[in-house]
Amino acid sequence: MTGQEARGRTRVRHLPAPPKQFDPFTAAQTELHRYGLPPRPDPRTRPGEAELWDRQARRYQDFDHLDPVFDPTTADRTATGNRTLGPDPIESCGYQLTTSTSAPFTILFVTWTVPNLRFATSPFGVNHFRTFCGLGFLDVHVEMSVDSSQQVTSQLWAQGVGFVNLPVRPGDVLSASLCLNTNAAGTASYFFTNETSRQTMNFSVDTGFPPAVTVNAGVSRGDFNLPVHPLAQFGVVYFDEISAYTTAGTRSLTSGQAITMVESNGATLATPVRLTDFTFKTVYGT
Repeated sequence: MTGQEARGRTRVRHLPAPPKQFDPFTAAQTELHRYGLPPRPDPRTRPGEAELWDRQARRYQDFDHLDPVFDPTTADRTATGNRTLGPDPIESCGYQLTTSTSAPFTILFVTWTVPNLRFATSPFGVNHFRTFCGLGFLDVHVEMSVDSSQQVTSQLWAQGVGFVNLPVRPGDVLSASLCLNTNAAGTASYFFTNETSRQTMNFSVDTGFPPAVTVNAGVSRGDFNLPVHPLAQFGVVYFDEISAYTTAGTRSLTSGQAITMVESNGATLATPVRLTDFTFKTVYGT
């Protein structure tokens, strides 16, 4: 699926890449909108968001921009089980933070590492694994698998569109900005970057989702419509530069609920470790 298309209530829009030598700092707001770039927040009234905008614009100004291509047949998947309840400890490890309905989350920015995986014995012959971040009902994850011959696959997935064509591999560092408008259309804007390959992608989706009252990030295991898989050995996954903004200001994701992944018998499988207000890691095993 390319261009602007509709699927049920979901409408996807993506616009041309900015031309070479495009300067976002001198561009008018109309020019930013033309290329699907977010307007620059007023640094006097929204200093935190303005700083994030400046940091991303400078960092990614010279990266290659990819035209997004989607796989809508996979658009209904989720990395964290029940989207209403959030990550479940039987399958997930990470952090979740909740806000009030009067000050919903509007922006989540996360940078994280894509791990290499080692196969754990499984009756299914494969382990499924994901790194995820979420803003309300929005879900972004790298969907991974590893088989008994230690062959690893990885693909980037976004809520409302399915798999997207930004290449990701074990060892890559990824960044994602998720923005959810509080309008009736529930307009979501996605900005993805592979920091390792220096490639970016952005598009927007009218989701119909309500304002976001949770943000989360971490790792998860399992498969769709199958019992929970054994957890692939993933070592350590780092989540850095985490910025979460509500309509009332910034919040720290790591001040929220820490989610330890456990087996059904209570054994610990993976642990979240807070490093700073803006950084944590998930660690395989105890």
